[in-house]
Amino acid sequence: MNICQNNVFFRLPTHKAASECFGYQSCRMVATLDLVIDGSSINGLQSGARQIVRNIRPNWKENELQFKVYTDGITNQLIGVWHEDRNDQILVRVYGNKTELFIDRNVEKKNVQILNKAGCGPPLYATFTNGLSYGFTKGVTTTPVTIVEEPIWQAVAKELAKLHKIEEGDRENPVLFSKMKQFFDLLPSNFEDQVKQKMIEESGYTKDKLAQEMKELESHLTCLQCPVVFSHNDILLGNVIWDSSSQKASFIDYEYGACNYQPYDIANHFNEFAGVEEVDYSRYPSKDFQKSWLRCYLSHYKGIPSSMVEAQELETWYAWVNKFSLASHVFWGIWALLQAYHSSIDFDFLGYGIIRLREYSNKKEEFFKLTC
Repeated sequence: MNICQNNVFFRLPTHKAASECFGYQSCRMVATLDLVIDGSSINGLQSGARQIVRNIRPNWKENELQFKVYTDGITNQLIGVWHEDRNDQILVRVYGNKTELFIDRNVEKKNVQILNKAGCGPPLYATFTNGLSYGFTKGVTTTPVTIVEEPIWQAVAKELAKLHKIEEGDRENPVLFSKMKQFFDLLPSNFEDQVKQKMIEESGYTKDKLAQEMKELESHLTCLQCPVVFSHNDILLGNVIWDSSSQKASFIDYEYGACNYQPYDIANHFNEFAGVEEVDYSRYPSKDFQKSWLRCYLSHYKGIPSSMVEAQELETWYAWVNKFSLASHVFWGIWALLQAYHSSIDFDFLGYGIIRLREYSNKKEEFFKLTC
């Protein structure tokens, strides 16, 4: 879940950070650089970006370089650099502190290359010790207001269907619960900060309680026997780029890309309609909206006219998606508690985590009762 300011913990690059993203670049050899970039200051980011440019754009004149720092994220630091044409901008992303404990960066690099080859992501230009450099995607990031506009949500459904058809990854081992357990195992039983510890105890979401909920969730969801596909796993609104000129949606930030239960990507996306900084679950999509979205998605995924998507299939997918929305709340709730323990970023991770876990509790009974 990003919000890119200083070095932070895990979750993808600046979701909302690059709200101005410009066009795909052609594929080329990926440079591997023995370089550590200081992401804690603008000067450090610019200096690092200059070094990247020397290697991948040696013809660019250093005294004519222009920069833009994207500072709207809570995981990594992101800076854009270009020469004469801003449309030929390069992104340099510096990983947040300790993120290597939670994200396999080699897998992430492979994901970027796989998705670019499939036409679903930007090209990878270079990797360095604590980050990577890649191309821009033309457009602007979506918001809770724009994501419900018909051309945009239809384009998102189409792009996700395309991504889910990529034949990559281990479909025998969906990542959802193994990654959730990884985060859970890293979560301390008690916070050293007594104020935070008291908030957790008062909320009721102690580690023992979370363990109980995880076990119940896994039992309920794995019994559904949902299909497993290559998934993005973090399609929050800032990771969706809309290009009005081409009427195309694209996704960025593939740190969590891996095979997962197919309804999870959709469920996680719907949860993100509520926003991050000002969370409002009244924005969670209605059943009618979800069914229209799912009809569009299934039409593209199966390669059939939308009119041929059967009503019963829509009901099944509606149930699946809303059940998996519960797992999304618990997953990012635990993530946020971890952030609250480790991060120094000025963001209320603990409050956010409690909001996610409360929404899980609010919807658990209703969604568990849905029949597939």
